[in-house]
Amino acid sequence: MSVRTNPSEGVPGSLNHPTQTNDTHQAPSSADDIEKIRRDIDSLKNRFPTSMKSEKELFDQFVELIFSHHKIKGSDFSSVLPELKQKTESLLRNLAKSSRNDDTETRENQNGFKPLSQLQEKIMEKLEDNAIVKSLRVSYDFLDPVELRICLLLLAIFPENVVLKKRLMIYWWIGEGLVRDEKEGEERFQKLLELGFIMPHCIDRRPTANKCKIHPWIRYMLLSVAIIKEKLLQLDKGIPRFDPTISQRVCLIDDRTNLISKDGSEAKDWRTIFNISGRFLSIDSKCFAKSKFVVLQLGRWQVYSPSHHIEVQDQSFLEGLRTQKHLKYLSLRGISRITTLPDSIKELVSLEILDLKACHNLETLPAAIASLRKLTHLDVSECYMLESMPKGLDNLTSLLVLKGFIIGNSHRTPIRIGNLQKLKNLERLSIHIGSEAVVLENEFDKLKDLEKVRCLKISWGLTNKDLIKVVSFPPSLEKLDLEGFPHEDMPEWLRPSKLSELKKLYIKGGNLRKLEGPWNVEILILKYTKALKINEQEVHRLFPSLQYVKKVNRKEDDDMTSETSAAKDSIEFEWPSLK
Repeated sequence: MSVRTNPSEGVPGSLNHPTQTNDTHQAPSSADDIEKIRRDIDSLKNRFPTSMKSEKELFDQFVELIFSHHKIKGSDFSSVLPELKQKTESLLRNLAKSSRNDDTETRENQNGFKPLSQLQEKIMEKLEDNAIVKSLRVSYDFLDPVELRICLLLLAIFPENVVLKKRLMIYWWIGEGLVRDEKEGEERFQKLLELGFIMPHCIDRRPTANKCKIHPWIRYMLLSVAIIKEKLLQLDKGIPRFDPTISQRVCLIDDRTNLISKDGSEAKDWRTIFNISGRFLSIDSKCFAKSKFVVLQLGRWQVYSPSHHIEVQDQSFLEGLRTQKHLKYLSLRGISRITTLPDSIKELVSLEILDLKACHNLETLPAAIASLRKLTHLDVSECYMLESMPKGLDNLTSLLVLKGFIIGNSHRTPIRIGNLQKLKNLERLSIHIGSEAVVLENEFDKLKDLEKVRCLKISWGLTNKDLIKVVSFPPSLEKLDLEGFPHEDMPEWLRPSKLSELKKLYIKGGNLRKLEGPWNVEILILKYTKALKINEQEVHRLFPSLQYVKKVNRKEDDDMTSETSAAKDSIEFEWPSLK
């Protein structure tokens, strides 16, 4: 992994050097140093409650592992990381059992935070002296580079046991200047997984994880660093909030959130606003005049809450964005009452990520968006009132990700698939064929010109199976996602021979009745494919290289809502099985 020449670049306030005594920290190299640290931590063992003897024994092993003289040579801490991770996870599992046994029943607030149990209150009151927290701090202090520590530390702001999307974390890190790009963000995410600071969250056995959780005891450790040492956060009735006077960050938590007072006096040198659980946002554009934002995460981030409603009282605040020359990441995902973006969007000259997914009232995108030459990610998927893409979109030559590209009727679609060949860096593309779509002859044949596209999704909003007669896929395609597929039989263009490099195939809904093979696909997901009659044995015959397969059916229920749909799903078969 490459290291930034200026590690503190883009890191504001007190976090420029979040661990002043540890920025140049090296593993102890002398017996005297090791013995001193051993004595200090050994004294902490006596602070364990007598009811936690098993944890005390694990703590003994943990300390012995870290400070074993013959295992740590100079700064070579990496040699003991696998064993350290194993011991840490064992410690955390036992602590989790104790925590569950001692926890009282709690009721989740609307803001996503739960009232503290008696055990949690005791832990939070004495975070600085808690032996478990201190032992976990040892691992945290060894994290390198310093940006990796900050990437992890920022996650302390989320409620306990919340599920986080990998993309959300990486986009935030990009905006903060902690990683240069998505590739480096992926590396940081994987490193935190490998070291056990975050846990993969999977509801099935897929070999890759794109969601994670933070173990409660890891979160306590992060809170101790963020509150006591760095002064990054402050507690308000057990709820962590950014201290904007030090961290230059603000989080929105209350059900009704007024971002600043009418005179704008509260805004001062802010760099980040993160909406944790605010639902009704009242945003005064004056706050933009006094701050140089790099991150505005105002939209929805919750994984399992598609019905989580966010609404702005007045979309005119978007006009105030014209002053934000440093803004890298803007998320308005899932926010209601936004019908368009102002032409002043072109002033966001540093914008790299624009997330407008599920803005259900969004009707148009201005042509001014074509001026965002640094834009690498644009997501307008699930914007069902949006009828076309803006003219000049093909000038965004830095685009790596384009989701929600719409094919409408001939009069409302100034940009067609053929125009996208100018986007030489595009790697991920999703296309929606609208209910009134007019597809030009051989239009989908031009997909083959998108040489770097690895992931492609095509969704149909109509059932006319004759609309697309020829498809030529990108030569480097590794993942194909088909939603609402109108064909009953596999067309010639979907034969395995046309997709020799494909590793992942997702099919959701649609009319497909039969699959033909053999395929080289390693991951196969069949969801709501009611017409497709296939058993597990047939799947393995058609897909001999499978590492994972899952077929999910939807139970018919008139009372089913979006919140309960996942619970109503039934798994017809899955391999490897969770059993």
